[in-house]
Amino acid sequence: MRALLLALTALALSACATTTPSMASESRWTAIEIAEGACFGVCPIYTITITPDDRYQLNGVRFTRHDGASSGMLEAGSFARIAEILQAYDAAVLPADITRNNPAACGRSIMTDMPDFRLGLTGPDGRQNIVWYPGCAESPYREALSQIREQVRLAYDYETLVASKR
Repeated sequence: MRALLLALTALALSACATTTPSMASESRWTAIEIAEGACFGVCPIYTITITPDDRYQLNGVRFTRHDGASSGMLEAGSFARIAEILQAYDAAVLPADITRNNPAACGRSIMTDMPDFRLGLTGPDGRQNIVWYPGCAESPYREALSQIREQVRLAYDYETLVASKR
């Protein structure tokens, strides 16, 4: 009986030792930078950098809730959620230039006054930069980047941190 209890205890402890680490520790990135540029209106122009410990640094350039530099803590797990979104849409394999300057990635471009969307993904092997112009109407990457933009905004609480008060 004692041997059985020892075996069960050892099994239970080994199960605890093999639990999956959090997404933040699995992430291939050490910092994620998200930025949006100017439009022909009052679109927020900003850059936010988020680190695995859920800290952020925000630079509100214009038309943001608070212009200038600010920093703070996001909700616990925000970085992990953003990393998971980026991994789900294969951000690591997106081309660096998805603008009218790169017709192969952009496809047919339509004129819009939408701001560009930029990702800076920093990891142990360096930095990957991605620039997307939403006017690239026939880009094979359009749907993935639209989803990334929408979902990461929710993950870092764009409405509270960035968007102007309405």
